[in-house]
Amino acid sequence: MADISTDFIPCVLIPLHQHYLLLPNTTIAEVIPMPRLSNVENMPDYWVGQHDWNSRQLPVIDLEALVENNSSDTDDANKLCILHGINTDANIKVYALPCYGVPQLIHLNEAALKLAPDTRESEFLHYQIQIGTKIAYIPNLDAIEASISQQQ
Repeated sequence: MADISTDFIPCVLIPLHQHYLLLPNTTIAEVIPMPRLSNVENMPDYWVGQHDWNSRQLPVIDLEALVENNSSDTDDANKLCILHGINTDANIKVYALPCYGVPQLIHLNEAALKLAPDTRESEFLHYQIQIGTKIAYIPNLDAIEASISQQQ
């Protein structure tokens, strides 16, 4: 009989515009009401702007626009999720993503992770999983942060 892991990992499920983002809760620095963002000229479509947070200029990116390689539309975003950078080579300490609701703390184990049908291929995603009726991105944070770093 196969061993089924009962180890649960605390994660945060972040509502994006059309999907969800699944991250370990340790990557979240803070969630704040959506502030007014500063525009940045000559940036890719996924680059929403910048926000001054704790005396740092944070890049704010639209993850769905990055993954789907299309224009960003974050007018309805009501929160800003500030993330700790994990890729030491990219030298990104913190950055932010607009979100469309309150992130939810959940505990998952391996048995809860099921690949979503009809997934999109992207260098910025490891997997897309289905959690109940929700489709969640498991992002490739190294690639995302390297992309941000190239633009700064």
